[in-house]
Amino acid sequence: MVFAGSGAGGHGAQAAAPADNPIRAENALPGTTAWQVPGTDKAELYSGEISAAPGDSVELHVSTAFRYRLVVYRLGWYGGDGARQVACLPGCAADEQGQIQPAPVPGEPIRANWPVTDILHTGADWTSGDYVVEAVLTSGPDAGHAATTFFVLRTPAGAAASEILVQVPVNTWEAYNQWGGKSLYDFAPPRAHAVSFDRPFGLLAQSPLWWELPLVRFLERNGYDVSYQADTDTDRNGTSLLRHRLVIVAGHDEYWSKAMRDAFDRARAEGTNLAFMGSNDGYWQIRYADDRRTIVSYKSLADPNPVLVDKTAMFRQIGRPECMLMAVQHTWFARLHHELDYTVTAAGAADPWLAGTGLRAGDTIVGVVGREHDKINPYPAACFKPGLVDLFHYDGRGVDQNGDAIRYTAPSGARVFASGAQQFSWALDGWRSDGSLVPEPVAESGVPVDPRVQRFTRNALDDLTRPAAPQRLRVKRSKGRLVITIARPADPRVSGFVAAVARGKSWRRLCRGVVRCSGPLPSGTGRLKVGVVEIGRWHRSSAAAYDLVHR
Repeated sequence: MVFAGSGAGGHGAQAAAPADNPIRAENALPGTTAWQVPGTDKAELYSGEISAAPGDSVELHVSTAFRYRLVVYRLGWYGGDGARQVACLPGCAADEQGQIQPAPVPGEPIRANWPVTDILHTGADWTSGDYVVEAVLTSGPDAGHAATTFFVLRTPAGAAASEILVQVPVNTWEAYNQWGGKSLYDFAPPRAHAVSFDRPFGLLAQSPLWWELPLVRFLERNGYDVSYQADTDTDRNGTSLLRHRLVIVAGHDEYWSKAMRDAFDRARAEGTNLAFMGSNDGYWQIRYADDRRTIVSYKSLADPNPVLVDKTAMFRQIGRPECMLMAVQHTWFARLHHELDYTVTAAGAADPWLAGTGLRAGDTIVGVVGREHDKINPYPAACFKPGLVDLFHYDGRGVDQNGDAIRYTAPSGARVFASGAQQFSWALDGWRSDGSLVPEPVAESGVPVDPRVQRFTRNALDDLTRPAAPQRLRVKRSKGRLVITIARPADPRVSGFVAAVARGKSWRRLCRGVVRCSGPLPSGTGRLKVGVVEIGRWHRSSAAAYDLVHR
């Protein structure tokens, strides 16, 4: 048994390597680049379900004057191809005649209210992930072009939980969606107070192709045990976060319900590690209507709901600023016409998460900060996190707000990482979208893939997929034995702890227990060192806690 240093990034006792997981098996299947086709304005579609479980039926609504077929892909790595085709409707060599659907009825929220034109029956063996549905035209001037929509396939209830859960920010997709002329923004004033999922994704809808797909490709390329669920799933069942060791918030996840925020606060308090890989997360509180098919957001304390904590305003306006959870938060940004770079801080350069990256204090990470970035916010007092490490920093120089990528450890032992950067995932993978399905060359994006950031992220995920280190370790001698006791919150994802003892550099296993165990006191004289690690469900061990025993 080999013990390493304790603290962030320490590996503790090395457990057995994890077995293959569904993501590795899925990405070993043949992929295709056929999904990367030009968009069209001569067809539109939307899904009746933004989230589904394997085996569910997904109702689809298509409007076009031309013939079409529906092709369904799962997005991932697949050797760099980026997707695997999983279905065609009515068939991969067939098509059907479309029909122009009526314009939406004026009112709020705007809904398409189109009839169901096609039904996708997902397979019980389909892998959790982001799925794209393309209505590919087979006739007309845009033949070969496609309209698109998305849905998230979650892990079914009762199935084995993945080590990592990715929350997909579907609320933000819909908040920006301008289809029908209205969104939660003043692009076409006045802004709406409610928006519906029952319509196509139109202009400015934040799709997975913008901020999220590079992260998905990175995670699946590296074979992490990961599953996916939508914001709506977290709202419906907040305890789902507690089934995983790490929850990642992907992309630009700006709009959260009260139940979502409650779920994340609880998850952190019960030892779930969190990673916010984008920026401006959990900024606006929303509520749902129509069984989560409608998002309500007044974006103001003028919300007629009389209860302050339930108003659909900024979380900080209702007494729950984002920095209470993430330690950073968005304030404002200038419309700067250049890429914003991170600089490695002195504390960051010395941090274990930067081991092997080659990054040194003062080094630049090009372009990752993006426009809507976050900065450390120590006020109110609940936002101040003892032991916080500012890893990377952007200096706004009084023209723009500063930006920070941070890590802190909660009292439960949960580690929280916030990149503070809108484009952080662009340093992880080179696929880019121009807003349709056509990728831009990396050189045109302004943010190159950075192997140093890739290594940093692998280091971070290695730590964040481990349990918390043992809390309040006590070692006593009793009748020729060493008695080891720890105190920790009940965590069903931890099976127990393992203790080892060393005199000098030679470690040997002493005992295993849940909160207490004992083993024989080694013979001889001199100082003994006792190390203890937690062992988690996914065969990962925590960083070590140590104590000294004198003889």
